Amino acid sequence: MMGDRSTSPADLVFDGLTNRELMVEHFPMLLSSGIPDIGLTVHSHFLTVLATAGQSQGYSAVAECPIWWARDNGLGDVRADSVWFDKHSGEASLAFEFERFERGDEGKLRGKVENLAVASTASPGLKLCVLIYWVRSGSAPRSMDATIATYREGFRRRGSDVDPARTPLMIIKCVMRPAPDSERLVFGEFLRDERNERLALGRAQAWR
Repeated sequence: MMGDRSTSPADLVFDGLTNRELMVEHFPMLLSSGIPDIGLTVHSHFLTVLATAGQSQGYSAVAECPIWWARDNGLGDVRADSVWFDKHSGEASLAFEFERFERGDEGKLRGKVENLAVASTASPGLKLCVLIYWVRSGSAPRSMDATIATYREGFRRRGSDVDPARTPLMIIKCVMRPAPDSERLVFGEFLRDERNERLALGRAQAWR
């Protein structure tokens, strides 16, 4: 069992994201001088981090990619923050949402998880959905139970029922910390929420 788990898509993706050498080479400002917390600055940097990590793992990684198949379900256009495509088949293999979290933002995270659920139910080739929410150090959602329930049990959107997701969900907290003697933020760490991943697997497929 341990051998199987070590090769799961989630483990491989998390290993790629936590490869500090990648950030040292391509995004040193995230580790040293920091970046300003203004508008979408953090969001933009980490969508590029995701694209770089995906490319380093052999995918065609695209930022802010419309999930066109969502329109076929009458659910409207769903745009994932990052989609990693298999280079040979052209199919979407992984879908990511990256969102800021502040106190009271649980509903915003739920919307992101719903987008991932739509992607999961509409794309049979998808191996993994990933929710990454970033916080300033010391912040965290009180509970993600309601958020996870929508992924596991399904929900309604635009008067249509969305079935329970079929794809495993990985949940990662991205911690940002104040840079020394500055109002800028530096990257602290990625923390994986395996408890809620297990809860999200209620009716989702087992790890492939």
